Amino acid sequence: MKDKQKELARFTEPIRAEFSNDGKSLTLLQGFFYYRKGAQESRVEVPAGFISDGFSNFGLHFIVKRYGRGLKCAILHDYLCEQAHAGKISRKECDEIFLEAMLETRSFSPFKARVIYLGVRIYAKCKGYK
Repeated sequence: MKDKQKELARFTEPIRAEFSNDGKSLTLLQGFFYYRKGAQESRVEVPAGFISDGFSNFGLHFIVKRYGRGLKCAILHDYLCEQAHAGKISRKECDEIFLEAMLETRSFSPFKARVIYLGVRIYAKCKGYK
């Protein structure tokens, strides 16, 4: 278990990743973990090798850059969404953890974090995710 923990970075440590040649995705070279707020036992591990597209901003770069501030929050959300598609957690829980991570790390102002959260919730509802 200790070896696995050494391989994983803390959520607040810099990201170690490799970008694709087209700049549309990144692959984690080192995984990381995120402890849920107020629940030290509840931990999400995002493994090395995970591929993310960063923030899916639908062309709204003035709101949030694809690979800008809060990138680890976006990668965490992408990973959790994969878990939701596999039936392991609900999409709503993914989105709530995403909001929690943005607020806890102060990646964005509370207002902007909630606007981003609202965007992912609307997207989830439109796609029929629960």
